[in-house]
Amino acid sequence: MALTSASRDGILFLVIGDPRLLDEARIEQLEKEIYDAIDKSSEEKVVIDFCKVEFMSSSMLGKLVKIHKKCKEFKAKLKFCSISNEILEVFKITRLDKLFDIEKDAESAKKSFSKRGFFG
Repeated sequence: MALTSASRDGILFLVIGDPRLLDEARIEQLEKEIYDAIDKSSEEKVVIDFCKVEFMSSSMLGKLVKIHKKCKEFKAKLKFCSISNEILEVFKITRLDKLFDIEKDAESAKKSFSKRGFFG
């Protein structure tokens, strides 16, 4: 399938391999694969890497919101990384950049989990 997963340093990394997320059936399948990978993992930190994604439909944006909510329910910390400038612009227009925790790349996402906040 087009989703690869690996656990490193207490973090589940999911890399989406499809360059174009347009087909509704494929988007449904990808959502299921993401849920399955998160469900099978014991990690409480998840990074979804979009390094290979060039284009995605608005339907995929809706799936990402659902995935984000599901992670919150299970107290898992979710970050996105390696989002192309074109897709990032859509996130900004739709204000999803305020909802999602987006990092430049996988290494930045990994490091951001260990950052301490203002109060601890």
